[in-house]
Amino acid sequence: MSTTALGAADPSRWTARLHPIPQLAREVLVIGWHAAFATTPAAGTRVAVFPDVEPGPDHLTVMALVRIEHATALDTITDDGTHETQWGPDPFGIAKTGISWRLVPAHRDGDGRWVIAPGWWAANGEEAVLSNSVTERALGAPTVVPVYDHDPHTGKRWTS
Repeated sequence: MSTTALGAADPSRWTARLHPIPQLAREVLVIGWHAAFATTPAAGTRVAVFPDVEPGPDHLTVMALVRIEHATALDTITDDGTHETQWGPDPFGIAKTGISWRLVPAHRDGDGRWVIAPGWWAANGEEAVLSNSVTERALGAPTVVPVYDHDPHTGKRWTS
């Protein structure tokens, strides 16, 4: 497949439009994605960058798509006294289960790699409508995902 077919000439192919307020809609650049197991990935976790996508002169907010397969550690002691951990749904029905998707802030680390931005990110109430280019690269991604760019400790949103 040629580079042009992947969208190198059109960086808007990698944007996501935020809503629910159409008049105030803004866009973010989805730089890549990360698949996590059990819990939300920590700040500094590397992002698999989509091919031929780089922030342009628009200075769009750069975000990463994150897929989380939620699971709970189920610790047991076997008959012979050894400790065993298995992963599965929360037996008490309290913890989140299944797979969730979200956009989180991303930035370059000291080595120039794209990583999840520092901070503790919570949902801000907005959703992003992902472009076809993003959903084709991140298999299984839904078209609409929540945006997690709100720091619950400071009340501020990611701006860089």
